Amino acid sequence: MGPDHTPDIKTESSEDSPGVAEIKVIPESDSNDASAASEPENSKQPESRTSDKCYSCSVCRKMFDRPSKLERHKVVHSREPKTLHQCPHCEKSFTQQDKLLRHQNCHNRTNKHPCPDCGKVFNRPSKLERHKRTHSKKPRVPHQCSYCMKTFSKLNKLVRHKRMHTGEKPFTCPICGKGFSESGHCKAHEKTHEDQPEKPHCCPDCGMRFFKASELRRHLRSHTGEKPFRCTLCESCFSRSEGLKRHMRSHTGERPYKCIICGKGFYSRQDLNTHGLIHSGEKPHLCPVCGKGFSQLGNMKEHEQNVHIKSEKYICNECGATFTRYKSMTKHQRTHTGERPYLCLTCGRRFSWSHSLSRHRRTHAHQQMCLDTSKDLSFEGPSENPSS
Repeated sequence: MGPDHTPDIKTESSEDSPGVAEIKVIPESDSNDASAASEPENSKQPESRTSDKCYSCSVCRKMFDRPSKLERHKVVHSREPKTLHQCPHCEKSFTQQDKLLRHQNCHNRTNKHPCPDCGKVFNRPSKLERHKRTHSKKPRVPHQCSYCMKTFSKLNKLVRHKRMHTGEKPFTCPICGKGFSESGHCKAHEKTHEDQPEKPHCCPDCGMRFFKASELRRHLRSHTGEKPFRCTLCESCFSRSEGLKRHMRSHTGERPYKCIICGKGFYSRQDLNTHGLIHSGEKPHLCPVCGKGFSQLGNMKEHEQNVHIKSEKYICNECGATFTRYKSMTKHQRTHTGERPYLCLTCGRRFSWSHSLSRHRRTHAHQQMCLDTSKDLSFEGPSENPSS
């Protein structure tokens, strides 16, 4: 406020003292604040005009707050209904004639656009072009195992498969420290440490309980003697798929489980683990008679039979030869039956023994090596004569 500004002076006369005039000084800013305070807070917002709709449509009785809106609304009632153009071939209808004509072309089309790669026919060029992209797509490069050359569509499946060859077990039980190659197997094992682990699947024959229904089904085969997994080459049957897979490797000669110390190959991981005891010097199987230790259970039982018991249980029906092990007798009987269950996939020749097949396969490898060497020498050509 400037110095020359004088505030408004309001004079009021008092009823009690009519001769004395009461002077009240009200500053200009205070009067403005008082007037602003007396206004409602939402005075700046427009008030709702719902109560002002007093203009009614004579056709539909709809209410409006302005005559202009009512006049604009009346045009709705004066419009002519849209004419629909019906397709004579189907039930579709259109509001415009050109859209109907465009639609009728789909009924007049014939399959005139064949794919030059596969011969598939399309009724539109656009569909043919879209289909051609499927031929131009590059095929996915499969992920190949460096041990057995098996291919996988996804990398995580290859990583999980490689643990079968390397023996890696990254998932460890936090209670006993046992390792597993897959997390699901580790979680199932952890339940065995519970005080009363829940095993909902019970065998009706012996009462044995299992965590999974698949384990129960596999166990039931021990009662029924069922062997659903059959070899297509020698008709051997197995109760488990793992046994069939291991048996098929004896036909093909594949030994995917390699010892990291000596490089020797084996058909199964169990055979590799048993072989590993030779390098570690561990002999967990002790003879109950003399206490001698063995790295393999079969060797310990064979020692017990031959040294301490010396019982010859198994007799060949053809020649009368006796054996201490049933497996040895069945192998011997091949000499009488002429059975040759081990097949060479390269030349089709059959053998009675697995070691004979392995020895025969080395001849193919040697022949291939000689052939490659001769090819390399033929590419070099004859040596030049220095005297010429």
